[in-house]
Amino acid sequence: MSSKRHILIRFDDICPTMDWKQWQKAMDVFTKYNIKPLLGIIPDCMDPDLQICEPRRDFWDYIRDLQKNGFTIAMHGYQHIFDSGHRGVINNTQRSEFAGHSFEKQVEKIKRGKEILDQNGIETDVFFAPAHSYDLNTLKALAAAGFHTVSDGKSAKPFIQEGILCLPCRSSGCPHIRGNGYYTAVFHAHEWTRPDKAKGYEQLLRLCEEHSSDICSFPEYINQPTGKKEIQKANEEIYMTYEYKIRPILSKIKHHIVR
Repeated sequence: MSSKRHILIRFDDICPTMDWKQWQKAMDVFTKYNIKPLLGIIPDCMDPDLQICEPRRDFWDYIRDLQKNGFTIAMHGYQHIFDSGHRGVINNTQRSEFAGHSFEKQVEKIKRGKEILDQNGIETDVFFAPAHSYDLNTLKALAAAGFHTVSDGKSAKPFIQEGILCLPCRSSGCPHIRGNGYYTAVFHAHEWTRPDKAKGYEQLLRLCEEHSSDICSFPEYINQPTGKKEIQKANEEIYMTYEYKIRPILSKIKHHIVR
């Protein structure tokens, strides 16, 4: 890819009972611009918020076809149930499916999820956690279960920890494309029916219209320079301090001045 800007499109919360009407809108965009996104599949979704449509009977056949057509499939948690009050290492919300659980418990969840994917003919070594929430035990458990890559970090460059390639995913939504570099745009199609999230579809459409030549597949995206773990972990901490502590204060000050 000749461009010095690389944009990965990632969709979370793919499961049999998702909002299939909204998903079709995303698929229409993918077809129009020949985009091969990264899809996060929930192996055994039990999240009541994602019980939207009747289960699609051909779900696994459909996902296998997408994978054959160049879509990259990742495992997105196990059941998408937030049964831990821990916030994990890179987010700011105290809810998680993995962070805070023992290594043994996390291995059990991850292996159960992977077995479901394997049984349905889906092979993957890519993972990202619900709510971007994971801890060191999650990385160890993923390595034990045969995974190699996580798309969730907040560092400037990818780095390897516990045998896992930790890819930056600094945006929890559609990022502002300011210059060259690597960007991950994260979308949840089922949220597009919510008034506070309705702009998500327009953001996807505008991103594809304005940056179609910069959007790449996952195999292209991971072919980027890695950094030293110690430096990138420090970079991650600095970024999170700004995003979670300093930036909210600056926003309040700006709002007060403007008002």
